[in-house]
Amino acid sequence: MKIAFSVGATVTLLAGMASAHTYLSKMVLDGQQTSEGQCIRPYPENRNFPVKDVLSTDITCGVGGISSPASETCPVEAGSTITVEWHHNNDSPSDDIIDGTHLGPCMVYMAPLESNGAGDVWFKIFEDGYDSASNTWCVDKIRSNGGKLDVTLPSDIKSGDYLLRTEIIALHESDTDYAVNPARGSQFYINCAQLSVKDGGNAVPEGYPIPGIYKSDSPGIIFNLYSSYTSYPIPGPPVYVSGLSSGDSSEDVDASSADEPTTQAPPEETSDAPAQEPSEDPAQESSNVPKTNNLPDESSGDVESNYTEFSTESGAPEYPETPEASPSADDSEVYSTDGSAAEASTDAPEEQPTSSAPVHTTTTTVAAPPGKCTH
Repeated sequence: MKIAFSVGATVTLLAGMASAHTYLSKMVLDGQQTSEGQCIRPYPENRNFPVKDVLSTDITCGVGGISSPASETCPVEAGSTITVEWHHNNDSPSDDIIDGTHLGPCMVYMAPLESNGAGDVWFKIFEDGYDSASNTWCVDKIRSNGGKLDVTLPSDIKSGDYLLRTEIIALHESDTDYAVNPARGSQFYINCAQLSVKDGGNAVPEGYPIPGIYKSDSPGIIFNLYSSYTSYPIPGPPVYVSGLSSGDSSEDVDASSADEPTTQAPPEETSDAPAQEPSEDPAQESSNVPKTNNLPDESSGDVESNYTEFSTESGAPEYPETPEASPSADDSEVYSTDGSAAEASTDAPEEQPTSSAPVHTTTTTVAAPPGKCTH
């Protein structure tokens, strides 16, 4: 069944969808606030729309960010603390930054400007995910702070011009792999600014490729926000720490050796082994596997697709399998590579294969929103 919308209703719907999103608006550098968009690579027409395909070049600096340099590069001291500031439609104090349902982590990366973001050049300088003690996400903190987030630049990196890449991952539809159902999947809000670092040192942090650090099914990219959880695996490489040649994570990311999925079949059982008698030992402990939710029923309809073809080949790092994803809200959105909104899919989210990933301890439950984000 087809539903007809008036022009006014359609505009109102799209405006409501856009108001849930966000973009990098301005910065504070060495105590001086930039103007709207100053030293930030030009915004596309729909500046607050997300990127969803982690294999697309749009994942580097946002839609059009690679081909459109900023008109100027702002100076900043190495080791200084800068402030990045997001808004969803404008920089008004009343602006709600990003919809409260779009919970998720924040990350900041840097790369030499001369690379234009290509190759193994990106190093992470900041990350913030989920705080179980306060039950808050980085998005919660940004919303409560007027869109502002403080980030300290490494003190020992070489002086010179850099790209500064800001990233928010909204997890309200991340229960489903984008590669399986492009109507769902994590939403990436990405912008790149241009900074000229002065009074630096001699360090050249280990770099990683973007695209390449993520797979569509990487832990932290696939995550059920509406299940019970006590932690969140922040995706991507470790954070670079000044004075060290690599980041602060004990698990290195090898982007060059992750072309294949990490799932391995268990060894086949042989029929040569002698039959075992029932054990008289005490019963073994049973695994406490959480229950998964059933897929929600969604109405069917005529929906036009506007998906981007993508390759399943990726240079992303290998990660362990993640828990089975359960569907969340039905506010699915589809975006084309030019940042424009396509019609929302009304098909039910596809069930994901089960995995043997570690089980989270159940302590925190987040209720799914009843419908589409409208503010």
